Amino acid sequence: MTVTGSTAASTAGEPTILPVTHGHRIRQLDAVRGIAILVVILHNEAGKHLPAAWTPIMANGWMGVDLFFVLSGFLITGILLDTKGSQHFIRDFYIRRCLRIWPLYYSLLLFMFVLVPLVRPAEAIDIFGERSQPWWSYPLFLQNFFVPIPQNAAGPLGVTWSLGIEELFYLMWPWAVRSSSHRTLQWTMVVVVAVSPALRIVLEWYGVNLYANPFCRLDGLMAGALLASVVRMNGFRATAFVTPARMTLIVTALLAFVTESAGARWIAFSFVAIASMAFVYLSLFDTHPWLKRILSSNVLIYTGTISYGLYLLHKIPFAALASWGGANGSLMEFCVGLMACYVLAFLSWHLLERPFLNLRRFVAPPPRPD
Repeated sequence: MTVTGSTAASTAGEPTILPVTHGHRIRQLDAVRGIAILVVILHNEAGKHLPAAWTPIMANGWMGVDLFFVLSGFLITGILLDTKGSQHFIRDFYIRRCLRIWPLYYSLLLFMFVLVPLVRPAEAIDIFGERSQPWWSYPLFLQNFFVPIPQNAAGPLGVTWSLGIEELFYLMWPWAVRSSSHRTLQWTMVVVVAVSPALRIVLEWYGVNLYANPFCRLDGLMAGALLASVVRMNGFRATAFVTPARMTLIVTALLAFVTESAGARWIAFSFVAIASMAFVYLSLFDTHPWLKRILSSNVLIYTGTISYGLYLLHKIPFAALASWGGANGSLMEFCVGLMACYVLAFLSWHLLERPFLNLRRFVAPPPRPD
């Protein structure tokens, strides 16, 4: 995970997010992202390419996407706060986000809407069918407003709904950060998190799809943003909040599972967002040995590094397995599919994503430290 600039220093002896610049990564947050993407893949493939016993276990794996939202809110807000007031603040942010998101995303759209129909015309019926239409909404990141149930779109199109939410966040949030004081921003974040359950109740009453509606998932992004703001406050003491964060994680995670099982997603989303915020905080500041061992796993860290490719592309290998008659729900089948996902994501990272990321130093160089 990449963070720009440096955070506010804590008091002596306190664990901190070390001052970092563009291109440096916080390894434990890469590990958290690795956990999130593995949970999402297990959730999406449970009942298809895993034994039936895995289905109830991974039923709540969709919560991994909310962990992504909190991570994005935390990291993006951190970048914006640390570069606020720099020359070309808005322009450079947009350029850097486009170079990160667009190359793989638009490559996937070309694959789905051009290459697959040419090579396998029978698949075009599903891709251009009602559940994935209108096709033009995807290039504009408007699928959450025009596709009836965007998470049920064909193949990998069904995971792009979360990018539609993130792109809206990227579009609007820099302007809010630039034009608001730190205190005003914090109040904005708190209000959004607080009113989100009520908003979801109202929208659910009108039959809105809560899962993919951008205005129903803002509390995850704002919870991460609030955390980024808090850890940059003068006098922030990380150890003072480790025990409360542990308790918050346990309580809200349990409440998330309970409310989800009761079908109350209007509040379950809030509990997941708060639990994810607590987990991100602990990943940064909790010094417990077992947590440090888990988050120092090279496998998880590398998984987090290539998680964008894993997220966008993971349905392709499993769909190929199914078309070749390999949807028998065995653990071995899942492992083969997962290995293929890693190969695709590895190629995407090294041949497409990283080369475009390297362009950032030419078109949107990081601001020089004062």
